Amino acid sequence: MHFDERDLYTGLATLHWMTISQTDSRWDQAFYQHIIEGNGGRALEIGCGAGRLLLAYLQAGLDVEGIDFSGEMLAVCREQATALGLQPVLYEQPMQALDLPHTFHTIYIPCGSFICVMDREAAVETLRRCYAHLEPGGTLAFNIYLADYNYSQAAAPGPFPGEWKPRAEKQLPGQRRLVVTVRETGIDPVEQIWMEQRRYQLYDGDQLLEEEIHSGQGRWYFRNELLLMLRIAGFSQVVVKGDYTDEEFSAKHTRTMVFLATKDRAD
Repeated sequence: MHFDERDLYTGLATLHWMTISQTDSRWDQAFYQHIIEGNGGRALEIGCGAGRLLLAYLQAGLDVEGIDFSGEMLAVCREQATALGLQPVLYEQPMQALDLPHTFHTIYIPCGSFICVMDREAAVETLRRCYAHLEPGGTLAFNIYLADYNYSQAAAPGPFPGEWKPRAEKQLPGQRRLVVTVRETGIDPVEQIWMEQRRYQLYDGDQLLEEEIHSGQGRWYFRNELLLMLRIAGFSQVVVKGDYTDEEFSAKHTRTMVFLATKDRAD
């Protein structure tokens, strides 16, 4: 089944991401900021969305630009930037087609957004283009959330679709609130793909005003798999950190692995 990657970032989904950018904790902000400040120069956020990190970095005086494949998300980012007195440089592009007029000292892809590129060749192309857009000695940083699929389970995954499960509830101005639930619609453990639907329900008090269901999918990766992909893309210096710490990724880390790939200075 074909999914439009943009479907999870339109309509009421955009409203959800906007509230996340305003209210949710920026658990990864310090990690990426340390890299940007250490490298100096210009940075690029791939998948900047509504500006959760980008706007915080601009407020801190860092030189950061952003790209996203969703025009609706970029419109929200610009709106929020204007309210803060900021004028971000933004581009509407999918990461696998990255083509900008200059290079960067740091490129980062937060929130596990790299998994939005479903085609494997396009995923490698994304890494190649990041390599090409880095200054020599520059850093590509991105995180991948750990897979929770149990390959030893006796039964096949399913049945699908699964039950709706709560994901989030966001309070909005007045009596409005946005309720988000999700359900799995498929898993392919061989291709390492999960599929899901997200249901967005906008309420005024107890009255349902709008409801939208968006479909999407993602791919999970393993450490050595991505190390090979990065090498194919041109990176020879790669370290993997665990859970946004300075510790090398190991079995004790349970949330995410963060890849830090450096472009050779000889390039």
